[in-house]
Amino acid sequence: MVRFTRIVLILLITNLFGFANAKSPPPGTGTSDIPANILIMLDNSGSMSARLGGSTSIHYPVDVNVDSNGNIYVLEYWNNRIKKFDSSGNFLKSFGGSGSSCNRWRSARQFDIDGNFIYISDTNNARIVKLTLDGGCVRTRSTGFLRESPQAMAVENGGGYAWVGGGGRSGRIASYFSSNLNQNSGGNVYSNQGGGYNFIWGASWAKNGRARLGYANASKNNVRVAYRSGHQLIGDNNPYSSNYVRRCNANAPTDVAFDSAGNVYYTSRNRHAVYKLNMSTCGETKVVGSWSSSAGFRYPYGIEIDSSDNIYVTDYYNFSVRKYNTSGSETLSVGSGGTRIAAAIKVIKKIVSNTDLTSGANFGLMEWSTTRSSDTRIRVKISDTGAKTIFSDVGSVRATGYTTDLNHAMNVARNYFLSGQVSNWNKSCSQNYLIVISDGYWTRHSSVLAIADSLNKANNIKTFAVGFALGSANNNYKTLAQKGGTTSPLYADNETELLAKLTDAIKQAISGRLTFTTPAVMSDVTKGDFIYQATFEYEKSKQWKGRLKKYKLNSNGTFGAEQWDAADKLFNKKASSRNIWTVGPSHSINNFTVSNRDDLKALMFPSQSPTDDQVDNLINFIRGVDTYDQDADNNKTESIHKLADIYHSEVIVVGIPEASTQDTGAGNFTKTDAYYRSQKQYNNFKSSSECGGNCNSRTELIYAGANNGILHAFKTSDGEELWGYIPPFLLGNFERIPSSKANSTNAIYGIDGSPVAKDIYFDDTPNDSVNNPRWRTVLLGGVGAGGNGLYMLDITDPNNPKQLFAIHNDGTNKEITHWNTAGFQNIYSYGATNPPADLDYRKLGETWSTPRILRIKVNGKDKWVAVLGGGYNGGVSPDIGSAVFVVDLENEGKLLKKINITDQANVMHNYVWGLPKGTNTLTEFDLETRASITSYNVNCCKLRVSGAGDIPYTITGTLVGNEMRNLKLKFDSAPPGGTNFIVQKVNKTDIINSLPANLSVITSDSTSKANYDGAIVYAADLEGKITKINLTDNFTLNSDNVISNISSTTLFNSQSTSDNGRYIYTRPEITINNDDNLWLYFGTGNTQKLQDQSNKTQNRVYGIKDKDFPSYVNINSPGDVSKCKTSPTCPGSSDLGWYVNLPNAQKLTAEPTVDKDRVYFPIYEPTSGTNACKTGKAILTAYDSKCGNSVLNVNLGTGVLSKVVKQGDNLYIGIAGEANKNISGFTSKDNLITGKSQAKDTGTEIQLEKWKENY
Repeated sequence: MVRFTRIVLILLITNLFGFANAKSPPPGTGTSDIPANILIMLDNSGSMSARLGGSTSIHYPVDVNVDSNGNIYVLEYWNNRIKKFDSSGNFLKSFGGSGSSCNRWRSARQFDIDGNFIYISDTNNARIVKLTLDGGCVRTRSTGFLRESPQAMAVENGGGYAWVGGGGRSGRIASYFSSNLNQNSGGNVYSNQGGGYNFIWGASWAKNGRARLGYANASKNNVRVAYRSGHQLIGDNNPYSSNYVRRCNANAPTDVAFDSAGNVYYTSRNRHAVYKLNMSTCGETKVVGSWSSSAGFRYPYGIEIDSSDNIYVTDYYNFSVRKYNTSGSETLSVGSGGTRIAAAIKVIKKIVSNTDLTSGANFGLMEWSTTRSSDTRIRVKISDTGAKTIFSDVGSVRATGYTTDLNHAMNVARNYFLSGQVSNWNKSCSQNYLIVISDGYWTRHSSVLAIADSLNKANNIKTFAVGFALGSANNNYKTLAQKGGTTSPLYADNETELLAKLTDAIKQAISGRLTFTTPAVMSDVTKGDFIYQATFEYEKSKQWKGRLKKYKLNSNGTFGAEQWDAADKLFNKKASSRNIWTVGPSHSINNFTVSNRDDLKALMFPSQSPTDDQVDNLINFIRGVDTYDQDADNNKTESIHKLADIYHSEVIVVGIPEASTQDTGAGNFTKTDAYYRSQKQYNNFKSSSECGGNCNSRTELIYAGANNGILHAFKTSDGEELWGYIPPFLLGNFERIPSSKANSTNAIYGIDGSPVAKDIYFDDTPNDSVNNPRWRTVLLGGVGAGGNGLYMLDITDPNNPKQLFAIHNDGTNKEITHWNTAGFQNIYSYGATNPPADLDYRKLGETWSTPRILRIKVNGKDKWVAVLGGGYNGGVSPDIGSAVFVVDLENEGKLLKKINITDQANVMHNYVWGLPKGTNTLTEFDLETRASITSYNVNCCKLRVSGAGDIPYTITGTLVGNEMRNLKLKFDSAPPGGTNFIVQKVNKTDIINSLPANLSVITSDSTSKANYDGAIVYAADLEGKITKINLTDNFTLNSDNVISNISSTTLFNSQSTSDNGRYIYTRPEITINNDDNLWLYFGTGNTQKLQDQSNKTQNRVYGIKDKDFPSYVNINSPGDVSKCKTSPTCPGSSDLGWYVNLPNAQKLTAEPTVDKDRVYFPIYEPTSGTNACKTGKAILTAYDSKCGNSVLNVNLGTGVLSKVVKQGDNLYIGIAGEANKNISGFTSKDNLITGKSQAKDTGTEIQLEKWKENY
């Protein structure tokens, strides 16, 4: 591979129609960029405290078991996985998955635990699976001896036989040795069940020492108990007192269990209950149960009784496991949906932390029920920080109202809008919405309709009607939606549906805020005399169409002839001929097919139970078949445009391995990658056959991430697709593509982050107990707005790619999922317990930050790692994104260090308190009792807590006027005894920090001044800080296999608040000027709310020095503008640098670019006043690199500018909008602006992008 300067042009070409799409258009790209105003109106009446029947914690549980420590294991039927909980119901981990490898299975209905092992009846693979209690593979064995599909599983206590019941005409039961799973050749295959179909669903072995097997014959409606004599089951329907089979009639039994006295219990699927059987008389007594979506069951399938005679039952359609004592009193519910209000609160928190939604809307929150002001009020006013406030406030809503007076609530909402408290609500382009969430009827419905009709017609405020847990349609909601201008009501029965329906409503709201024009995004990629241009085109209610073109580049820098368009190549390729692969099904370069439906179903539909046709339609649509008839021609088998939009993902080109090993003569050469390669026989790799053939002739590919979730590998020679890869954690995004609207689909975010590639030397088979390092070409990437995940591939052989690892953080359900090199999946919860330290990705947000691959020293040896920012949290969740991760690329993506970035808060008061030493089991604390905090004013302040490490927490209270009282602090798990806490009262304008920007990384390959191992890293965050991180030490690992300490210090503070808007979203540009100082150039601006024009907004651009570089020195007092100069005064040697105040609410829209003696900053200036509905100005500014004096300020058009790309003396800028004509010094074509550089060479050592190694 070779380092080269790259230019890739990413353009978006759209039509000019209104739309309803599944992702928000880019900000600043239309004739109206006024965010939608959305007021969520949440019913807090008493009925909202009723319990829901299910949640997303457990999906379709079919069996349950308990180990000797009281841990609870739950088998999810559709997901083909087991979830493990502790005895209190706290999630511990998850394992399994659909497939045929050792620790996967297909459609298993029952499992059993004996000692330290799990035994699974793997139905569709026709085998037994034996695992450790943590899901580790022990062995498998075919059940061919049974001659029926295995269903039931019961293992004798303390070893012996594993008894397997079948589902077939004979109802066979066969035995296998539990130690090695070998067939019991001396035993019989018991089949004395009677004629007709027999379905042995569930079985259990007696716990009282008697050799009895109980089993449920679901098709014959009976429960039987058989006696084992020697190796065989014997007997007939004799008296129960004898050691023979006893049969009793039962109503649709699905499973049986024995208590310690030998009594038999069974679950009745049709009666939705648990019964105790007297096997002597066949008399039965109901223990517990009736049909219910709350207190009772909806199809109880599995039953288990522990050594203390506690009864555990899986509640299939209520998505839960219930624990009862022997009297039938419920003592624990695992995975249940909780109350309606709790589910609604959880969904609202998801909504306001979804950047796809918050970037296009300002949110407010109202609670309502009675006419009392304490019950119906605006809790959070609509603003650009409303989402952040709702996230921390909504948990305090309580369902205590005694009636539902929506008429009063609608009047309050109307008065709120009409009083002028909502910015821009009355503009011609404004979109204003009320979202009414309720679970029942309300009074004075005709008056409610009159208000909704008036708001819609006279005030342009529409109303969505969301019916939650109603059980059926309701005319009140229908007529409210009609009068409110949203046509149809939205109904949801559970948390998953509520999230989907609210998301749909908000997407309709934000989709109406723009008349879409033509944005362009441009980044930096070319190779040789060719340029690759990625564009995409918006289409209404369809997938956005992407294109990737290769052009000849003329000698003067202009575009030559088109060589190919990968989109056209794909369109002409049959869907069945494509190679699309993921991890989960059996390993193949083409396993994303309908033939692997059973393996893919649960992965693609994590919150649904689809039909086979629904799964097939979605698989085929992703492959490129018009299964949803997008063109409405009644042909659902024709080909569609297969390349989705390549939006924020930069493309990279990987050819033959040709990195340098040449001695540069620099004093730091022995620290460089070139020296390392020379010591590790890299030249032998270059001429080896490791690349699926000779590496010197490896096929050159261009890798492009697209928003249908596919990383495409195209041949640069002709544009043909070689294969496409889908990261396993993105499969669940696909269920959002199908639309309820005919001939429509929803566009989604998929791979929206940029990959990097590099040749690294490591052992790529870390689990074979053999140290076998070799050179491999790896590709590492995040997915941007597609989710909180990372993936790494081995692309050494382009015809045989391999996933090395994948990682995903589910911040809502508090689960970390890790896929290892073998493709095995493990899930770790951090709700009640901490995940392993080397998989502690709890702070991983949307992976906007492109990873950087480098070497550091660990235990005296070189180790290949990646560093990346913690990602984006939407400015909402304090637990997400505020970190820098150091990832071990040699150990399946395990975490070497999570570097927490300092949260710079505007603290108004500190309250200090602590827990006594010793064991603590408490998770909830009264703050008045503990910390003497009686209340705080919500208009000025909020609370935050430090001291408990990374344990997530919430603060709840009662809102009285503007005062939040009765404050409670609740942790997800108990903090350890002896913990000291600081509860801080901070200004509400405090920014919730995260790191979406790329990191600036300087290694010894960057400059000869860097005579060190590892790297110096500069990280910019949303709080406007620049943090310097020292990765140049020789690090050691502690007992948790993570680095004990990595030093970091705050270099500069932009003094940002949500009022002044000084967020940093883009990477600082770095160079070494001729004063021999390292300079960083950066700017601020909320790129997610470009049209914000508050008079408090005051953004800046900066040029600052790191005077200590290349050394690392801890800084006690970070720099700020008081240590800088501004034009016309040039900073002196003692000054830190310069800054420029941006006027008129201007914002930086892309990374700066250094060009000799100047720095370019792309700027957006929103329109104001009566013109607020029009797109703002696209302004290119440039400043002297050392003094900050203006050398260029030109209005290039309307819309958003991309980063300036310098190629020779040519400048290239993309514009999202319309370029001005006759611009002095610039010319434009479509959405591309070009000009000649006027920069002067001052002898500056410009290290432009040199350390960013993309091949």
